[in-house]
Amino acid sequence: MKRILIFLAIFILPAHAFLIEAQAQDVKKQEIRKQMDSLSVHLQPSVRQRVIQSAQALEDKIFSPGSRVDVYAASVSSIKRQFRGLSSQDIDALAAMVMFELWQSDEEALKEITDEMHKMNQEKEKQRDYINSLKKQKAAMKENLKEKSIALHSAQTRAIVPKISQMTARTRRLNIKYAKTPIMPAIKDPRRMTVSELENEIRAAEDNQKALEDMSQLDQLALQDTLQKEEAFIQTISNIARQQEDTLKGIIENIR
Repeated sequence: MKRILIFLAIFILPAHAFLIEAQAQDVKKQEIRKQMDSLSVHLQPSVRQRVIQSAQALEDKIFSPGSRVDVYAASVSSIKRQFRGLSSQDIDALAAMVMFELWQSDEEALKEITDEMHKMNQEKEKQRDYINSLKKQKAAMKENLKEKSIALHSAQTRAIVPKISQMTARTRRLNIKYAKTPIMPAIKDPRRMTVSELENEIRAAEDNQKALEDMSQLDQLALQDTLQKEEAFIQTISNIARQQEDTLKGIIENIR
């Protein structure tokens, strides 16, 4: 059952469903961010630097494709390597800070991917409109009594229609791979094409549309994987932040 739900989420539900899911957690995110920001100001500069280093050391491990690392356990382990002789409360407080740093990087990567998905969707919409205009023009020309002579003439001068190729990029933070919106061939005026040229252009445009859909699916997978990791950050940080804020502040202030 779980596999079926994952399949539906990734391959059937539209990309905006993932965005709605992310937006639903905005209130919780703002609350956690406020709590963690209030704790961050109490960190000693040298401690904050080591927290950042711990987070950076975990980025590749946690955000590599298909990674299913226990975020909390990895954060605790990284803190234990940086600091010696801390109590379990001290470790939890700093592990929460490490996860908060990772989460902020995750948020930046998510924005980059969703911005690219928006561009990709715009290109897909343009391509759909272009295909429709080509087909309408072809249908109109077929009604013309001169269709056969036009087709015979144009068959001798069939043009090669450019096709797009897949492009990929990586997010500035976390180095997450995603599909980049390609440079699309120039849209032509269907009214200036013969029947044969229209047929060639329709085939090429449909191939390009399929390529865009495949690229968009790659971005959906990258987005879903990143969102799942973000959910782990939110839940774990929230659990730790349920402790008395004053207690956490006291712990952090005393860490050297």
